[in-house]
Amino acid sequence: MLYRIQTLYLLISIFIYSIFIYFLSSLNKNLMDFLECNFFFKKTILIFLIICLFLSILSFFFSHQKKLQIFFNKINILTNTIHEGILFFSCSKWNKYTLIMFLFFILCICLLYLTNRAIKKDIELIHSINRIR
Repeated sequence: MLYRIQTLYLLISIFIYSIFIYFLSSLNKNLMDFLECNFFFKKTILIFLIICLFLSILSFFFSHQKKLQIFFNKINILTNTIHEGILFFSCSKWNKYTLIMFLFFILCICLLYLTNRAIKKDIELIHSINRIR
C-alpha cells in the first residue's frame, strides 16, 4: 500500500537504483571512466545494479505478502553488500564520484533495513490485533 513508510523507503531505493543505472548505462563513456577499473568490473557493477533494482521492484509489488517482501529485501541487502565489496575492491583510485556511489549504496542498504523493520512492526501489530479478537 502506498501510505506506509516502508513503501516510501522502497520508492527511494528504486529511485536511487534507477538513477545510477541511467547514468552508468546511457552516459557510458563519461561516467564509467571514473571507476578506473577494468571492463569486467564495470559490467559486473551494472549487472548488480539491475539485480538490485529488480529486487526492489519485486518487493514493492509484493506489499500484501509481508513474508515474501521481507525475503526479497534480505536478498537485496545481501546483493547490495556483495556489490559494495566488488566496488570497494575493484576500484584502484577513489574519487568523489566513486565515494558518492559508495555512500548512496550504503544509504540503500539502510533504507532496505528500515523497510524490513517497518514490515516486522506491521506484522506484530496484526498479530496483536488477532490476539485481542
